[in-house]
Amino acid sequence: MTPVSPPTAPPSNPQSGPDAQPAASTFREVELKLHAATADLARVTALPGLLAIADGPAATQRLRTAYFDTPDFKLAANGVALRVRQEGDRFVQTLKTVNSASPGDSAAVAVRREWEWGVFGEAVDVGVLTDPSVAGLVPSAALDALDCLFITDFRRTTLLLRPDPLTAVELAVDDGGVYAGGNSLPISEVELELKAGKVASLFDLALMLQSAIPMRIGTESKAEAGLRMVTGRTPGPVEAEPLGLSPLTTVAEAYRHILRQALRQFLANESCALAGGDVEGLHRMRVALRRLRTAHRLFAPLIAAPEADRLVEESRGLAKRLGPARGWDVLMSGVLAPLLADPKAAPGIDRTALERLESLARSAGADPAREAMAAILAPGCTTTVLGLAAWLEHGRWMSEADGDRRAVLSAPVTTLAGGWLAARMAKLGKPAKPPEDAKGRDKLRRRLRTLRYTADFFRGLYPEAATLPFFAALEQLQAALDADQDAVTSARMLASLTGADPKTVGAVAAWIERQSEKRRKALPELWKRFRAVPPFWS
Repeated sequence: MTPVSPPTAPPSNPQSGPDAQPAASTFREVELKLHAATADLARVTALPGLLAIADGPAATQRLRTAYFDTPDFKLAANGVALRVRQEGDRFVQTLKTVNSASPGDSAAVAVRREWEWGVFGEAVDVGVLTDPSVAGLVPSAALDALDCLFITDFRRTTLLLRPDPLTAVELAVDDGGVYAGGNSLPISEVELELKAGKVASLFDLALMLQSAIPMRIGTESKAEAGLRMVTGRTPGPVEAEPLGLSPLTTVAEAYRHILRQALRQFLANESCALAGGDVEGLHRMRVALRRLRTAHRLFAPLIAAPEADRLVEESRGLAKRLGPARGWDVLMSGVLAPLLADPKAAPGIDRTALERLESLARSAGADPAREAMAAILAPGCTTTVLGLAAWLEHGRWMSEADGDRRAVLSAPVTTLAGGWLAARMAKLGKPAKPPEDAKGRDKLRRRLRTLRYTADFFRGLYPEAATLPFFAALEQLQAALDADQDAVTSARMLASLTGADPKTVGAVAAWIERQSEKRRKALPELWKRFRAVPPFWS
């Protein structure tokens, strides 16, 4: 497909349209987005597997869209995007929610609400934005300040797919760009929008595509990509969202919610990790995979699904490829950066030698960082996520379960949560104080982490007032043990540096040990406080 040259942005028009305002059409959009290499796009709609289930021939049209907001991005802050799209001779104004998926929605699938109005040109008709159906979504203060911030211009080739009589999915192949202020970003993506049927169909089709053409799951809308280009902001790390389980949640629902959340957190941090400016995105991806494995181990005896066991084990392999990059960042951000920022912290260390050490560490960490990026971009990563999501959404692990297992999976998760939490608490033992040796402290740290994840999964089942003291004490203890392990990791990374000045390495290692010793002195009291808090599940 030929790239589209950047068009001229249309002017903003804050005046309302005719007195007889067009009525809004309201939709709920459910789609899965995949990124592909531009050279591969033309192959998509010619794949035999798709043509075999296509309802009619492919259609191609050029879509030119202007996106509007205020200079201070009031609409984006309110979680909506406003656009006017030209489709042939027709103009459609759309207001769409951004990232509106709820905890009950499938991972990798964007669920958005949108309102459409036919308009008479490329300028915004602000009159329709006072429609009661969208009240509150567009701040009244924004109506007189709307301006075109960026445009998209691309060719879209669509194919309606019918995998079975009850399912309809529109496949759209988009090839073009996002343009603003002389800058541009390529658009090279495939969207699968569910028109009828079950969400699992989107994953089945995505896996079919992925088996023929390597792709990557996309979590960012065109509106978000354009806004990022205009603002110059790089994606930041994303915390896990609240699970929202309740005492009425069944065991099967809890399992599905927890795994969906883990997959969503993994994908939500991909943009941050790939941007390379904040390694926390990479760390959150690893956390998401750990949470996924912790949850699956908990439920696995009830689920009894070898396919899920295999896919979760594949995620472990992916996490291992992301780990070394995190280790070098611990040394860089937790040790060398503080020392360079405050020379008085270690007056015996020569600054020039320290800068040389920092340069060596940065070089040593480059290959692990590239390996982590390659792991995320590898087709196997996408295949694993799509495969696990497809398995989860099809739900055969529930519908085909035998009578006894199905009864347990259908019971409230409250019947099991307390026992699971008590078992993980018991694994900590009852020592009077934390272990003296580093290996013992790391073992305790890992067990506390598993307890923390498990408690976090089920905290919504209990009164909040009962959970807060427990989490406060646990988080302080876990943070101290994490910092202790980070120090161990930093010392190991430091010792592995080739070509470093031994005197400088020794001085930095001594500084690490002094900081660690201070933290270790606080551990017995933190452990005592934690053990004194009653478990909220009892």
